[in-house]
Amino acid sequence: MAALSDPLTVLVDCATRPGRIIARREGVDLQRTVGDRPLGTLASTVEELLDGSGIELLALVTGPGPLLPLRSAAAFVRLLAWSRGLPVVSFRSLDPLADDLAAALDVTQRGLILEPLGRNKVLQVEVRSGQAQPIDRVSVVAPTDLSIRRDDLVAGQLREEGRVRGAGVFERGVSSESSLLDYAVALWRCGAVSDIGELRAWYVKDSGVRRGFDVRLADGSIGRVGRPT
Repeated sequence: MAALSDPLTVLVDCATRPGRIIARREGVDLQRTVGDRPLGTLASTVEELLDGSGIELLALVTGPGPLLPLRSAAAFVRLLAWSRGLPVVSFRSLDPLADDLAAALDVTQRGLILEPLGRNKVLQVEVRSGQAQPIDRVSVVAPTDLSIRRDDLVAGQLREEGRVRGAGVFERGVSSESSLLDYAVALWRCGAVSDIGELRAWYVKDSGVRRGFDVRLADGSIGRVGRPT
């Protein structure tokens, strides 16, 4: 059994409902849930998981998801990392799936990740292989406006839409807790450490209407995808 002094990898994921904190100590994964207004419970939940141990790596899932929990999570991670001098990695919940999907694509083939957003909206994420960032384009559309082509490879919770429309289907589903931690550690090992002052949420603008997202673009600016509210 690992000693209490063994440091943990801690991942804060408030893109899910309810939010959660996932930790790993010497190969053993632990998870605790936090509510839809997590700012008041994040610190106590992390301390419970640490149980006197230190943190080796802090990770943040930046979205997509509702505004308040994601902003709370980002603020908490910034403060915790600053106060303890911790390295931070950040990524979107779709990034591990996008990487795996891109690896399965032919050079000329397009991948699509389709995720439900509620109120008859779908997050449509276009994925390409052979580029540094597999996610090429993001849009928020009605189910009737999905642009699925027969040569596409479709992934995500709504991947069966691809099968119905004659496209290929990538069978891997959402990332597990372990795979999210694995992805965070892989980013850290390849040196993809985030500047804590630049952590931003990739969020659903209105958690009820869910019409669009503010995203950090490659040049560092904030861009808007989806329909304006």
